[in-house]
Amino acid sequence: MIEQSTYDEREIISAAALGDRRAFGTLVRLYQRRAYAAAYTLVGNRDDALELSQDAFVKAFRAMKRFDVNMPFYPWLHRIIRNTSLNHLKKKKRRGESSLDSMMESGFDARDPKRTPLDMANRSELALHIEHAMSQLSPEQQEILRLRHFMELSYGEIAASLEIPQGTVMSRLHSARKKLRSILETQQQEAAPV
Repeated sequence: MIEQSTYDEREIISAAALGDRRAFGTLVRLYQRRAYAAAYTLVGNRDDALELSQDAFVKAFRAMKRFDVNMPFYPWLHRIIRNTSLNHLKKKKRRGESSLDSMMESGFDARDPKRTPLDMANRSELALHIEHAMSQLSPEQQEILRLRHFMELSYGEIAASLEIPQGTVMSRLHSARKKLRSILETQQQEAAPV
């Protein structure tokens, strides 16, 4: 097994593709935060995001033998996370489930003992405005903005993850940013004193 401090990602990916569980475990450690963030971006629920990111890693491990080790790993993993999350949302919609997060947004409040008043105060008014504005965008617009600005993926990584040309990424980002800006300006005008 390759030590993580001196790892070469290509070597780890190659070993994982040959069935080395420890090598795949290294990939999990390297990408688990990004995987969770990607799932959370799509489903908006912490527990679901954790479960879905774990499911995506299981699916990735099972499919590693088919993975082209010359390709970047994360965009491939992101496609698995995305498909797993979207399938989850479709099932959830068919079953008519509601999450605790959505209940809390509508007024239900369950205390989180780990959250301090300072943590709660740190959610700025601007963040709430942006979150509200983001909810008014299409799912595709939300996803592309989150991939670029919250997960900080490059245009190339986004293109590979979504399986679209890089020019399309740039065009969609431009449109999504323009729409978000318009929504935020409208909110600001509505909130301004007359």
